[in-house]
Amino acid sequence: MVALCRKVMPILVVIAAVVVLALASDDPGNDIREPDDVIPTQQQISQVHRPIDSDKDGKINLVEIMNFSDTIALATARQYCAEVLESLETESVTLERLKKDVSKMVVSSDVSLDDGNALPEEEVQHRFLLADSNNDGKLDLEEMVPLFFPESNPAMLSRVAHVLLTSKDQNGDGKLTADEFLSGDGLGDQDDFAKLDRDGSGTLDAEELESLEVERNYVQEAMQDLIILADKDADGHITSAELDAKYEEISRSRAAQDFVVS
Repeated sequence: MVALCRKVMPILVVIAAVVVLALASDDPGNDIREPDDVIPTQQQISQVHRPIDSDKDGKINLVEIMNFSDTIALATARQYCAEVLESLETESVTLERLKKDVSKMVVSSDVSLDDGNALPEEEVQHRFLLADSNNDGKLDLEEMVPLFFPESNPAMLSRVAHVLLTSKDQNGDGKLTADEFLSGDGLGDQDDFAKLDRDGSGTLDAEELESLEVERNYVQEAMQDLIILADKDADGHITSAELDAKYEEISRSRAAQDFVVS
């Protein structure tokens, strides 16, 4: 599941997702698929430059790339949730159905839980109520999206970060020290802790931990690396020719190798 994943998409996998959406937009009959395991060819990368280029100036910048990435993220979220509902043979789920059939899916990548098996019923109910925006006692497709992709809903994102903090907060002070952050399986390394500690306090609060659940932050970092690699004239934009020229270097880059989808 995309937004619950702690690791970063490789540059090439992110671009592959763009390829998938671009192809789907050309043919309405194509499904928008998860980008995992899709490795784009040089030709595909060149072809996808055009749909990203929203102002049609022959160049793409970080804003255009991220806008297109956001479109993909939302489409992927909806597609995933649609498949969950289809597998349950229903158009919406009640709280009881969520507890019985869906909660394990929600937490399969939830690092706030050590057992990784199921959320406590109280937490399932809490998230259900947050997601049930029209208070009708059931979740339709759009309401289910935040369960799997909490960054799409600020209240859900805040809740997930709170649960994450509580699970690691050994002294109960409402913050995580570096030792608590790194304890057990750990939420990252020392460098990750430093990046999250935006106020330099030496501890992390729930708001700072929200970044762990926001896939967009990781994608943007990877895309910034892509621009640095490919932007030959350093104008902050990438032409199709610049992408072609740096394809091999991008495929061997640290960003492409270190950030692995789990």
